[in-house]
Amino acid sequence: MGQAFNLKTGEAMATPSDKLVQSLEALKSLQDQGIKAIRTKNMTRTHRERLLKNGFIKEVMKGWYISSRPDEPTDESTAWYASFWGFCSDYLNSHFEDKWCLSPEQSLSIHSGSWSVPKQLLVRSPKGGNKPICLLFRYLNF
Repeated sequence: MGQAFNLKTGEAMATPSDKLVQSLEALKSLQDQGIKAIRTKNMTRTHRERLLKNGFIKEVMKGWYISSRPDEPTDESTAWYASFWGFCSDYLNSHFEDKWCLSPEQSLSIHSGSWSVPKQLLVRSPKGGNKPICLLFRYLNF
């Protein structure tokens, strides 16, 4: 089977592999910018759906994703734990700008060098509204 061509332009059409490469390049661009929490608006729907289908991103909550490995089992949490603090920072900054802080206990824990992921992260913000958000493997309360 040969190369497919566009009948109107006569140009070679991109193969599924070529399209996946384009989507992976879009993902790498976000990663190079230090983005951990990938928002729906950060990439086109086509790239997002292709990366999700092929396992290169995982949905954390509606409209928010993290990078993942395609060979990772569905219940595998390694990608989540590796990106937890970056995700929370990106998410909270996008919602509250600089008007948020962690609970005193969590803040002290981080300042003492413990970056372990808590079962529940308490966040204080004037715009918070005391509502919990269920994430992949943990809760975020603000």
